[in-house]
Amino acid sequence: MATETVLPVIDISQADRAAVGKQLLDAASTLGFVFIEGSGFTADEVDVMFQLSKDFFAQPFEAKQEFQISAENRGYSCLGREVLDTAVGKSDPKEVFNFGQFLGGKAIQPLPQLFAQSEQTLDDFTRKAHAVCHKIQNLLALALEIDPAAGGETWFSDRHDLSKFSGSILRMLYYPALQGTELAGDPTADIRAGAHTDFGSMTLLFQRDGQAALEVLSPVTKQWTPIPALPARDSAACPPIVLNIADQLSFWSAGLLKSAVHRVKFPSLAIEGGKDRYSMAYFCHPADETLLEPMPSPLVQSRTGRGANAQETVITAKEHLARRLAAAYGWKK
Repeated sequence: MATETVLPVIDISQADRAAVGKQLLDAASTLGFVFIEGSGFTADEVDVMFQLSKDFFAQPFEAKQEFQISAENRGYSCLGREVLDTAVGKSDPKEVFNFGQFLGGKAIQPLPQLFAQSEQTLDDFTRKAHAVCHKIQNLLALALEIDPAAGGETWFSDRHDLSKFSGSILRMLYYPALQGTELAGDPTADIRAGAHTDFGSMTLLFQRDGQAALEVLSPVTKQWTPIPALPARDSAACPPIVLNIADQLSFWSAGLLKSAVHRVKFPSLAIEGGKDRYSMAYFCHPADETLLEPMPSPLVQSRTGRGANAQETVITAKEHLARRLAAAYGWKK
């Protein structure tokens, strides 16, 4: 690709699955972020979803607020509602809408009319995103040499069964354009989503060309590294998707797989041009009752005293998520 990037670009549709799995493991065990191609998503599928997002966030506040976010992490969150960087305690100037699971093609939450009219489209997109995560999970399990007698390649994907309740979320995000006056006297005003790690096992991030803003804190250089929004090689395919490892997968692997700190910071060109930013994220979580116990991988079992290999009491994926949401929204656990 013409655009330079610090992240590798991995085509998960390649025939040599062992080689792809190793590439994914190398990326997941260093920065924890990678670009994914060969997902099967088309440009049209992603464009339709971004248009739905834009149409929803353009509605009056009162209409959106009728579906305000619940303790189950579903619904609309307004500007300043979410605090991702709990150490700083500053709320994020962004709007989001979270979709929980779709069971039998139907959302398990009330939907605004705009989304209810496109329920099948939303269900299809969510299922496709989950299937991409399953494919990546199987490739990682292959590279991790998970004991076949214990589940082998499907050890992760079996624990991410979409027919069971989980914390998996499809999130639409809107970052309103900044004005120059908003930056006066506040050096952090251009940070639109505070520094954080993701709560689940892995995240797929869909970005718009020309709306780059994601930054990752490199565990090597300890510097914030901008991640571009890459264009697609093929006009019919969606642009490369950003994949990042999240907390539960890092915990499971005793820290072998990295859940890196990242944030959204408006670049100067976006501020000068008065550009909004839209993105979509699919947060893939294990089924609620999944135990975050040591995984049967020789690469992980040797890492004693860390993550799942060090815990005295095994917790479930649901318990882990509840703790993180309580911190982000100020809810009681």
